Amino acid sequence: MNRNTIIQILVTGILSIAFVGCTSSEIGESKDVAQDKIYQQYSVSYNQGEQSVGVFSQFRFAGEKGTTLVLTTPSKVELDGTPIQVDSSDYSGAFYRTDEPVNRFYGKHHFIFTDINNKKFENEFSFDQFKLVNVPVTAEKKQPLIIQYETPPLSGEDYIKLASANTDSSFSITHSAVDAPGTITIPVLQLLRQKGKTLSISATLYRRRQLQQNTTEGGKLTISYALNPVTITLK
Repeated sequence: MNRNTIIQILVTGILSIAFVGCTSSEIGESKDVAQDKIYQQYSVSYNQGEQSVGVFSQFRFAGEKGTTLVLTTPSKVELDGTPIQVDSSDYSGAFYRTDEPVNRFYGKHHFIFTDINNKKFENEFSFDQFKLVNVPVTAEKKQPLIIQYETPPLSGEDYIKLASANTDSSFSITHSAVDAPGTITIPVLQLLRQKGKTLSISATLYRRRQLQQNTTEGGKLTISYALNPVTITLK
């Protein structure tokens, strides 16, 4: 076996390993698959300052990495009773997306997925306010920095990610449902590492909700709410 053949085998093996577990962007039609093997995926995302909330739905055959599906009539997905239109891209495959005005979106909503047999799966979620409060203008490097936030209680796999932005000594802190509610502490060690006179931090809330009505294949619903960075002067 010559050297080029060995290299080719090694490259092929590496590429095969790299693609294991990759999510498919192939597109199929829901009429061609077993309806109880359709995986439901929903996500709601918002960035502070934007005028709308992004609402995304996707359906896959045989799990969250399977072939994406266009829902064949009469199959459809609705948000609060309004059908969402299908779209697609080379990277994501087929998906359903709508943008909703944020000032009218806070509160309870529900997705309804209807399969080709007219069986309905309804899943409710709540989109809630998230904000930092009483953010100090200045902070001592030699004392822990307490960041206060307001949002309904975290539960299950929910968490808040607090991260430095545009700094030479970056850090990230994860605050979960098991931590004391209402405050996140930035340790002294992280503050002392900062060489600049200001600290810019961003906060993002992530929530994951169990679907109330599933096919046997399962599914997930995630919500993210990202805040604009805040700047604090360090002393």
